[in-house]
Amino acid sequence: MQYLDVVDRVVFLGDYLDPYEDEDGLADDIYQNLMEIIALKRNNMEKVVLLKGNHDQHYASGRFEELAGGTRMDQQNWNKYHQAFIDYKNLFKIAHIETINALPYVFTHAGLTLYWLKKVNDNIWQLPDNHISIDDPTIIERINLLDDDGQGQDMLAIVGRQRSWFGEKTGSVLWADIEEHAIPHAPKAYGLNKVFQVFGHTKLNKDYDKLEFDHFAMIDSRQCFMIDENVKEKSLHLDFHELVLL
Repeated sequence: MQYLDVVDRVVFLGDYLDPYEDEDGLADDIYQNLMEIIALKRNNMEKVVLLKGNHDQHYASGRFEELAGGTRMDQQNWNKYHQAFIDYKNLFKIAHIETINALPYVFTHAGLTLYWLKKVNDNIWQLPDNHISIDDPTIIERINLLDDDGQGQDMLAIVGRQRSWFGEKTGSVLWADIEEHAIPHAPKAYGLNKVFQVFGHTKLNKDYDKLEFDHFAMIDSRQCFMIDENVKEKSLHLDFHELVLL
């Protein structure tokens, strides 16, 4: 990546596999692209952040695949993709927090919702509600620790009503649909109003490269957006080919 030396962080939002039908890519090329991204991370451990999406998790975890499934899954190459995520499990995360100009930015594949966070707390964390705020790096780490083979995976596999007839109110950090983030102003609970969330997941209309509100932006993560620390107001600028933080 030619811009790596001029940025502080590069964040990939996940869904490295299972391209849409209108996107070019043979199976071998897609796998090679994934391995090149993994190599980029291995050579730049502090600078590059790899997040997982639902289309990665159903190869990474058999439990997730069983619970949540996923469209466009490549069954023929499942074993090969699965092995890559097993071999390099420690390189991938579910959530990442980065503070820029005193504002915490929280990066995930599909975004954090109040309903899902409460469900995770009720079922796993069991913390007092006032001890949970997603501007707290320890809470972000708790979200990352959900990527296990047990109840945490159950929480990651939750699908919302926009994606399934049998879905819950909102999906997980890997599954939430933009329609499930339809409140322009974030609620105060769990610190959702204290951060700016950046996520992708829901395919955007070809006429849009992002949908931005007061507390979150959903981007077309097949493109690159820059956050410039020299700009005092939050902003996401379209550029290059990956999400880059200045």
